[in-house]
Amino acid sequence: MLKNVGPEDRIMRIVIGIGLAVLIFVGAVQGTAAIIVGLLAAVLIATGLLARCPAYKLANIDTSVQEQSYSTTDDRSGL
Repeated sequence: MLKNVGPEDRIMRIVIGIGLAVLIFVGAVQGTAAIIVGLLAAVLIATGLLARCPAYKLANIDTSVQEQSYSTTDDRSGL
């Protein structure tokens, strides 16, 4: 699977995932909710680190930056 998560999206996923994990760690979320929040945190961190999101693939969304070919001044001047 190709990367489909851009840099800003990756940072937000990782930050939110870590924030949710901290909520579980400090005991702010308990019981079944802690399991659900923990799974969500794991998915967010994993998709952020891998830069791949299966849900984006299904929805045909791509927030990754497509690299542009680099050209030097020599290439532009035709030399």
